[in-house]
Amino acid sequence: MLGGVLNLYKPVGMTSRALVERVGKILGVKVGHTGTLDPFAQGVILVCFGKATRLVPFFQELDKVYRARFRFGIATDTYDVKGSIVAVSTRPLVKEALLEALQSFQGTFVQEVPPFSACKYRGRPLYEYARRGEPIVLTREVTVYRLEVLDCREGVFGEAELRIHCSGGTYVRSLAHDLGKKLGLGAYVASLVREQVGIFRLEDSIDVVRRGIEKGFLLERSMSPDKALYFLKEVEVGKEEARLFLHGTPFAFPASLPNSSIVKVLYEGSFLGLALWDASRFLPKIVLAESCHVS
Repeated sequence: MLGGVLNLYKPVGMTSRALVERVGKILGVKVGHTGTLDPFAQGVILVCFGKATRLVPFFQELDKVYRARFRFGIATDTYDVKGSIVAVSTRPLVKEALLEALQSFQGTFVQEVPPFSACKYRGRPLYEYARRGEPIVLTREVTVYRLEVLDCREGVFGEAELRIHCSGGTYVRSLAHDLGKKLGLGAYVASLVREQVGIFRLEDSIDVVRRGIEKGFLLERSMSPDKALYFLKEVEVGKEEARLFLHGTPFAFPASLPNSSIVKVLYEGSFLGLALWDASRFLPKIVLAESCHVS
């Protein structure tokens, strides 16, 4: 069984790990999520199960859409509503200044990872260092494709609701913190909803916390690995190439692809796994199928 991918809804107050454990208990197989949502946040979280858990890194790179409420005039150590207050400002939020400042956070730029995050440094999550008073500064390049102000309440301790379309790996908490610094007010994320991951939308997500969710229902609502990897090109190979692929052996096959492309390998319509194209041959990277009537 290759497993599959589920578009799940994580409610406020639940950890991503707890959600994964619940799904694993229902399905009775290995399960892994493709991107953590903080306990105070809610929304879409993609979960892979079975052999599809080996595909998790590919889904982590998908772009995301968030709806976030930023509260200004207060900064917290975690950059969100759950943190301890570290600074306060009674300067008022002005919408015109907010709109101008937001221009600096569109496009591609380098962002600091929040010190209280699950991102790892030397095998340990950053929050462990931060709790010991030894914060680690890590940065990453991110892209914000669109920032839309949905609502703005000006004044002291003002608030703004934004819709954010960004690349995978973008921290909305860091965006709020950096925006607050730029405005000279301080800011944190008061609420956060992940509305979309790639093509997977909130309105289509499954709430597994509600009672009565059974294995058959989840399997029926899951997406096959090859369909979930909609963003990768596919190559239909012949019998000999399929045999070589299943044994993890590189093989030559005519293809017109950019060098270092990751592609889905299929034989007679059946998904075998993923291969890397190196301009002259395919190198098996992830072999999911054990056999496909290939001898």
